[in-house]
Amino acid sequence: MRSQRLMKNGLVVCLLLTLSFGSMASDSDRITQLEKEVQELKTRLSTLESPLDKAVIQKPTLTSEGWRKLANWRSLKKGMSFEEVREILGEPGRIRGGTLTDWTYPDQASVTFLNDRLFGWTEPR
Repeated sequence: MRSQRLMKNGLVVCLLLTLSFGSMASDSDRITQLEKEVQELKTRLSTLESPLDKAVIQKPTLTSEGWRKLANWRSLKKGMSFEEVREILGEPGRIRGGTLTDWTYPDQASVTFLNDRLFGWTEPR
């Protein structure tokens, strides 16, 4: 009787060990598969990002008529000073001043300053 119980316990232990090793093996397979998928995603992501890295970013052309170049308008940032905007777009055709200052350029283009800082703009048409 005692030997039967020992034998049953031994079988149960063997069965549990077999199941746990099988579980560990399947976890290892899952980890390997997940690592492979992560690597594939990294490769795809770098492929998608590479055209962005190589994209030509147009820099502002600094001339007295910088307002003519769309890239110059696209380089404006809210909060710029009068001097920074003048350096990029050139001298405006007309200035109306005050707390709210408007600069106008040909082709219905304009910039607006609030308290001496660039607040908004309209690109030439």
